Amino acid sequence: MSFKGKPPAGDVRRVRSNGRNIRGVMTNKAGRLVQFESWLERALILRLDRDPEVLDFQSQPELFEFIDEQGKQRSYTPDFKVWRRNGQIEIHEVTLTKRRVRPDLRRREQAAHEICQERGWQYLVHTEQTLPQGSELANLLALAGYRPTSYANQAVVETAFKQLASNRPVMFEVLVTQLEQTLNAPGGQIRAALCHLLWHGVLGTDLNQLLFDQGAIVPGVCIWLERKEAPYDPPSA
Repeated sequence: MSFKGKPPAGDVRRVRSNGRNIRGVMTNKAGRLVQFESWLERALILRLDRDPEVLDFQSQPELFEFIDEQGKQRSYTPDFKVWRRNGQIEIHEVTLTKRRVRPDLRRREQAAHEICQERGWQYLVHTEQTLPQGSELANLLALAGYRPTSYANQAVVETAFKQLASNRPVMFEVLVTQLEQTLNAPGGQIRAALCHLLWHGVLGTDLNQLLFDQGAIVPGVCIWLERKEAPYDPPSA
């Protein structure tokens, strides 16, 4: 998508550059194009995309208008609108902790909270203290490449579930070797299928330790069964 053109369908504005931030666009798990204009927004997108209770989310969803205490008309566009499986709708805002003390942003948050409350929605604010950073963010960015269903492998799922039935941690490469011997399948295919399961939260690992070095899994990484779903039904994206 060109940033010289229009924003994605449904977005009320396109993201802007201030010369210091990053900006971009990606396709979420529902097939919707979503924008981001900071690393923190990118981190939230990764979290929302992995959350199995999130059906869909949209960037720059609408213009919130409100009257401040001086009687002046104000407006702002929140960062994301989220639809959950239970029918709940949420508005998510991303900012820095130090900015939240500013009077104008405090008024904006209060107005957005009241608008959402009137609609029966939830209003959530995220900062650098609550969103993935460092190794966790690097891991999620790497695992995101394994999100597509083309990496899903039912034989790997069923066999891995049996190997991990005790729910005790197993070294990633040890499990790969076991699956290679059992399935007579290429190691690269098995690694990709396991990374697909890590992205979707079916398998768990410590995301605060760096998992990848030059594209390969770091020796010593351990994984375990996170959600006991059998058979695994991969998402559509």
